[in-house]
Amino acid sequence: MLKIKNLNKSYDKLKVLENINFEIPKGELIGIIGSNGAGKTTLLNSIMSNLDFDGEILIDKISNDEFIDKHRDDILFLPDQVFTYSFLTGIEFIKFILDMKKIPFSKVSQNVNLLFQLFNLDDRLDSLIRDYSHGMKRKIALISVLVQSPKILLLDEPVSGLDTMSLIALKKVLVSMSKNGTTIIFSTHILDFVENMCDSILVINDKHATKIDGISKMDKKEIEMRFLQIVGNEIDSKVDELAIL
Repeated sequence: MLKIKNLNKSYDKLKVLENINFEIPKGELIGIIGSNGAGKTTLLNSIMSNLDFDGEILIDKISNDEFIDKHRDDILFLPDQVFTYSFLTGIEFIKFILDMKKIPFSKVSQNVNLLFQLFNLDDRLDSLIRDYSHGMKRKIALISVLVQSPKILLLDEPVSGLDTMSLIALKKVLVSMSKNGTTIIFSTHILDFVENMCDSILVINDKHATKIDGISKMDKKEIEMRFLQIVGNEIDSKVDELAIL
């Protein structure tokens, strides 16, 4: 489905990603893990052809440029900084997005209502988005992409601003979509969010990326150990040296 070969990306003289190579099969749910500034957003934007880069990105055996040009509705990207229209109500915003994508509201109305319920926004359907909190704006943006059921879904820091119940709902929705064939790639700096959820994780550290497969069969301790091996297992020793008052 998605293959990245020898990807390199620099901003001026600052190299952000170096010699990135990995593959993602159809229907895989993968979390990109890394610290702030590690290059997670850069990788997602490269896949979406929003940035120039050195190397090759193939989707269904064709370049990502060609795939996006020919199958634009099959791949969606929700950036970290979401954009909504403050003068629209929640339901008006969803209908506006669906109209742009030529998706009849009647075709997905049941799923729209269910998603509003899952994200605890069903009582704010007719409220203006300008009166939404940051977390509520994040939820309405998530609903607008989830309801489209794309073949490939990229999410940049989707957990930002979400409450606990919405995090649980998002996990279950993403797992369900993945089981139904959607390839999902999302970035986060929170390791706990990917546990008991993803098929694999991609750890970005020091400009390089390491893919860990089969994490659904690992327990929390093993996932954490594998992660620390990649980023440099110095936390325990530093904690031991820390003088706790």
